[in-house]
Amino acid sequence: LPRAAAALGAPLLADPLSGARRGTAAVAHYDALLREPAFAAARAPDVVVRIGDLPTSKPLRQWLAGLDAHQIAFDPEGARQDPAAVVAEWRTDDPGAWAGTAAASAQPAGESEWLAGWREADDRAGRALAATLVDALNEPAVATALAGLGPETTVFTASSMPVRDIETFWPVLERPPRVLAHRGANGIDGTVAAAFGASAAATGPVVLHLGDVALAHDVGSLLCAGRLGLALTIVVVDNAGGGIFDFLPVASQRDAFEEHVATPPGLEVERVAAAFGLAYEAPTDVAGLSAALARAMASAESTILHVRTARPANVALHRSCWSAVGAALREG
Repeated sequence: LPRAAAALGAPLLADPLSGARRGTAAVAHYDALLREPAFAAARAPDVVVRIGDLPTSKPLRQWLAGLDAHQIAFDPEGARQDPAAVVAEWRTDDPGAWAGTAAASAQPAGESEWLAGWREADDRAGRALAATLVDALNEPAVATALAGLGPETTVFTASSMPVRDIETFWPVLERPPRVLAHRGANGIDGTVAAAFGASAAATGPVVLHLGDVALAHDVGSLLCAGRLGLALTIVVVDNAGGGIFDFLPVASQRDAFEEHVATPPGLEVERVAAAFGLAYEAPTDVAGLSAALARAMASAESTILHVRTARPANVALHRSCWSAVGAALREG
């Protein structure tokens, strides 16, 4: 797919779960870019080729739903996932074969003006995000740190904010880690068990990236570490509740929000680690997280890395990131 997109002069908007956010046509920060109405309107294409499941990004899904474009979806499994009913052409053939043919048959040419515009905007967005995030240890910084773990690593990311932060903040990488996730009907149930399953099957290190609510829903699966002798690095983003809900209007209803929506589990993560016989570290800065990841991934035992964050600050940080990207685009 990366070679086909480059050959066609088409921007490649690839969810990191696809493993295709690579190459000269890849656009990393489409989630932030498409939140800017002027940019989204100016970048409406004539044709869209869709491969794989629905994207995680809500701005991307909404943009696709509102396009007046011929949309082609490769769907060999017959899932027909098109809630907006905008796909005009369904194809059941192998998208990999199509991409190979497209890459081989396209006329060699320099970067198209269309693709260059996307790439230039993506570069602006990347610089704006980097300047906004600086060096503090926050939820986007955790996701970004995982991007640099290398292709021999599997990152198993949980639903809600973890998978969205990976989609929003991971750059274009030629050799990214493999990314796995539970989406859709699976939700947060069984996330820890599934990550241990990945650890049992993988030839390289596996890092689980999840929040405190997802950990609480499957805390009993931590028994897998000792019973099965599995080494898993578990990065717990502990923001005392379901952080994704703080982005919704219901968060303003503070009298009922904490108890019925945010549902802070009250886990004492250090005691959880001790109860299940896991190693434990609590890094407080980006350098500390990177060092702790290296130690945990080299260890023969499972380790919990406990990163404390605050939900209101996380909402403010994400909104600052989106505003910074919008400002950077308007300056151009």
